[in-house]
Amino acid sequence: MEFRQIVYFLAISESGTFQKAASQLGLTQPALSRQIFLLEKELGVTVLERGGRSVRLTHEGERFYQYSIRMKELWEEIQNGFSKDNELKGNFSISAGGTVSAWVLPQILKEILKKRPGLSLSVREGDAKETKDAVLKGEVDLGILTGPISEPSLNVLEFLSDRIFPVAAKDHPIFLKKKIRIDDLKKQTFVFFHPGSALRKAVEKKIKSFSKEFGSNIAMELRSVESVIKSLEAGLGIGFLSEYSISPKLKKIKFEDWNTERKFYLCYRKKSGPALALLAEEILRSAEKWKSEKET
Repeated sequence: MEFRQIVYFLAISESGTFQKAASQLGLTQPALSRQIFLLEKELGVTVLERGGRSVRLTHEGERFYQYSIRMKELWEEIQNGFSKDNELKGNFSISAGGTVSAWVLPQILKEILKKRPGLSLSVREGDAKETKDAVLKGEVDLGILTGPISEPSLNVLEFLSDRIFPVAAKDHPIFLKKKIRIDDLKKQTFVFFHPGSALRKAVEKKIKSFSKEFGSNIAMELRSVESVIKSLEAGLGIGFLSEYSISPKLKKIKFEDWNTERKFYLCYRKKSGPALALLAEEILRSAEKWKSEKET
């Protein structure tokens, strides 16, 4: 359970509709509904009874509402106790992979820094192992990792979901095929990320039954997202990219067996001070708003 879900639940309870609550929170209605679905799934009960345009609390929802009020009051007490006038200040560092560092974090952090003039944030790009090690060693404050994550010493919060597609330059010969089949793809050369990349691992897991056959067809193994994109745009092969980083010069290949998904998680050490918890919640709220705006 995440504290933002409690905030969302309270907003719906007090406004009476998902639409009003979504407007107040700066979210789309589907994004808000998704968070309440996840909350109810974790609680194992239905807290809101949907009917027409309005909602009302179920019996379990009434109980949870009381708990939520107490949790919100406690959270506000913590904020007041550790942050003067609820102001988040200080210097913090974040480590993340290339896709998140280049296409996700800039817009999110820009919005946060506008609201928090006393806050300074730096970003270090690293692969999954480098990011995890940096967080565990205390070299950075926050890390954004691909799940699943099993590390007892870390707080782990869901950040956002990402879809990965096979892509190629728009003038690649593969698009001359009316229907693309597996045999057509076997004949192609591939531009992959390096073996330590989380995206590479996600792709190989999805197509593991074909990986041995494609091993000899890997023409390039690159570290940076920009290098992969430029190589694909030059027509040097087929590659796999996050939906967030597909450039206008590239086109998705319609072969659903190779579409895959991954989830990013925001991580920080459990022994960190309360300011990191505040910063994590701020990042999650901004990420939710950013994702909602992209979907509209």
